[in-house]
Amino acid sequence: MARMIAGWTALASGLLLAAAITGSALIAGVTGNANPTGPSWMTGTGMGPGMMRFGTGPGAMGPGMMGFGTSGPAATPIPGAAEVRVETANFSFTPNEIRLPANAEVNLTLVNPSTTGTPHDLTVPALGIHIVAGAGETKTVGLRGLAAGRYDAYCSVPGHAEQGMRATVVVQ
Repeated sequence: MARMIAGWTALASGLLLAAAITGSALIAGVTGNANPTGPSWMTGTGMGPGMMRFGTGPGAMGPGMMGFGTSGPAATPIPGAAEVRVETANFSFTPNEIRLPANAEVNLTLVNPSTTGTPHDLTVPALGIHIVAGAGETKTVGLRGLAAGRYDAYCSVPGHAEQGMRATVVVQ
């Protein structure tokens, strides 16, 4: 019985791998992008404002996405840690240069005061940060031990980054 289960598992894994490879080749062919860094729908290139995107941007499946992971973001705020607040409005972030301490604990809070029902997020792929706040929501994640540097940040909701919803995170 164990051999039969192992056989079916191996077969299913092989089929999934083949489907993923075929799907990637088809997508690259459809977008006309054989770029090894990813098709245009993943990297955000070749798309104009208002055009449909099927990906959420570079690194969207990286470690720590959804506000938790093994390094960087924690699932919940860190009691007693300093707070850095970022507010969304009119396809922008305030501040648009977000300063965080290196190698320390800090709570990063995303405020979405929108009353129109538009969700926004703050995505920093290089740091594994992805905070989602629905309309009228405020969400906070705890961050620990961030590496010093300058990092690109954006809202991964389709079309928002292209409309200017981008920021820079400075960790020092």
